[in-house]
Amino acid sequence: MKNHEYKGVIVPIITPFTLDEKIDVKSLKNLVNYLVDAGVHGIWAAGTSGEFSALSDLERLKVMETVAEEVNGRIPIIGNISATSTKLAIKLAKDSSNIGIDGLAVTPPYYYDSSQSELIDHFVQIKNQTSLPLWVYNIPSTVKTTVEPSTIATLAKDSIVVGIKDSSGTGEKLAELTFMCKRDEIDLKIFLGSVYRIPYAQKLDAHGIIPGDANLLPSYVVKAWEYGLINSNIESNTYMKKIDEARKIQNLSKSGADISSKLAGIKSGLKEIGIIECDIMSSPLKSLTEEEKQPIKNILKSSGLL
Repeated sequence: MKNHEYKGVIVPIITPFTLDEKIDVKSLKNLVNYLVDAGVHGIWAAGTSGEFSALSDLERLKVMETVAEEVNGRIPIIGNISATSTKLAIKLAKDSSNIGIDGLAVTPPYYYDSSQSELIDHFVQIKNQTSLPLWVYNIPSTVKTTVEPSTIATLAKDSIVVGIKDSSGTGEKLAELTFMCKRDEIDLKIFLGSVYRIPYAQKLDAHGIIPGDANLLPSYVVKAWEYGLINSNIESNTYMKKIDEARKIQNLSKSGADISSKLAGIKSGLKEIGIIECDIMSSPLKSLTEEEKQPIKNILKSSGLL
């Protein structure tokens, strides 16, 4: 583990599959290099965009280990060890401690909801079993429970967690958290899991962003972020327009849920530009049909990716 700085664009990397839904290691390595060559600042492995809930623990570890081997210390890697209980998350934390990743991400346990007191116990118990930096992954839309600002601040103040990926979409709670960190001089890396805040995330006291869109267009996201840092609004807006155009690829599915439509579009786009070999989704999430893929080339051309 290297002493990396956490900043800028961290990509929640997708998991490429073969036709029989096995991890496509070759395509995953290709994607890692595509992202690193584009200048991204980190990779978030086996997360929501990586369809982790469809993977066995061994497969999740394989994804993390493959990413770590291919990155080879160039940028930091945060591996998602979220699970339905503290015990299961601890098992993943222990198993991932020596595979070359730099930090661990944890959501609240899902299926059963949790109180804030239970969440504090959850994170403390996990931290007691690992030397890797721990991140809060706050995504209530999928796990039912919100990690409240006061809970995050308490965990950070006690050095249990070092950062947060906030995918809650609730700006007021984010503002409350940043206020608490300033008031109490708490050191916490705050990352947003959103797209349209890319150019001005730093104005919200965020240290970076973790958007799924960056899988397909990493250089655009990096440029939008970098121009936002220096308040070059015209330049950052130029790249945001390209990102917005490319996002049309995420709305092509006629029968899939929102998440499968988004990820299937990104995968099909990556296949079209030659980064991954297959655009299969994990069942029951729907891959795009050949008919649904028809607009992809025009979308990629109009956004400058082809």
